[in-house]
Amino acid sequence: MESDGTLPGTSTRHGQISFAQDINKTGLIPALDDIASRLPPGTRPVLMLTNDRMVEVAGREAVHLSRSFRLSWADSAPRILPLLEKGNIESRCMAVGLNYPRSRLLTHADALEQTAQPLSFPVIAKPTKPLSAFKTLVAHSMTDLLTARRRLAGSMPVVIQEFIAGSDEQIHFGALYLRNGQVVARFEGRKLLSRPMGHTTIAVSEPNDQVHDLAVRFFDGLMLSGPVSLELKRGPDGRFWVIEPTVGRTDFWSGLCSANGVPLPVIEYYATLNRTCPTFMQRRGSVWINGERQPAALLWLAWHHPEHLLHGIRGVYFNLSDPLPFFRASWHAIRALPMRLIRKIGRQLSST
Repeated sequence: MESDGTLPGTSTRHGQISFAQDINKTGLIPALDDIASRLPPGTRPVLMLTNDRMVEVAGREAVHLSRSFRLSWADSAPRILPLLEKGNIESRCMAVGLNYPRSRLLTHADALEQTAQPLSFPVIAKPTKPLSAFKTLVAHSMTDLLTARRRLAGSMPVVIQEFIAGSDEQIHFGALYLRNGQVVARFEGRKLLSRPMGHTTIAVSEPNDQVHDLAVRFFDGLMLSGPVSLELKRGPDGRFWVIEPTVGRTDFWSGLCSANGVPLPVIEYYATLNRTCPTFMQRRGSVWINGERQPAALLWLAWHHPEHLLHGIRGVYFNLSDPLPFFRASWHAIRALPMRLIRKIGRQLSST
């Protein structure tokens, strides 16, 4: 399902796209009901969601949706929903003994300076609600933070927390597929680049038992089912700090997992149908690149990590058996170049 027919993925030849006016808010439910009404009697397809807002809407209507669709985490929806709120992550980390950056919750823009005062700069700010106007904003001083007040005001409430020193290459993630709290499949990886902050641009497969153990600990005892993941950052002292979890959906970089031996959507499909799933083992190899968000990502990789060019490159859209989405994405990127250049010049002028 999609609401935007201009997106490159809608031109795939490997799927049938149903267009709906609204799939990210309450309109998702009647749109799914409409699809269900056109299915053969007794059919209950596996439903896979792709962003946090969909998970939130579907989670509130999990009982209703389960009449027509199979949702891997329907039975654990009441425990999934609180984890979508970034304001709840600190208490969860405290409960399971994981490190979480010192944070404050901002609920009104007028209290910005007072709220951030106890924290050490630099700090980051991120809305507690999924798919807000921005994902992450970094401020190196109180002046920087106050300059961003208008932007913050449009996405309240906002978590303001101390920034853990280190580059993007210190960001790790552990993905799991759970069934009633038990690990069915796992995958660990590491980011090489995030542009803009918070959005994965380049990632590599990197099995890591410590990252896996921390991810398991975060979700332990919640008896969740379905796809989940935990993003962590290794600080200068070697300790891991929780950034945020993902629940109820496969991460955008799931292509990295599939390219390196762990096809999480396939595993979710088998598990949701209660079918015996083949055993998958993670391997190192293919690098995942989001060239749509950062057209120069491949050049960055060649300059900073040329050794990875010897391995396979998996892009968001590049697929020889399904070329049209890639060509469409490339055309969008070319058309956007002038505006990107104007914005870059504008940022440089404003900083001088």
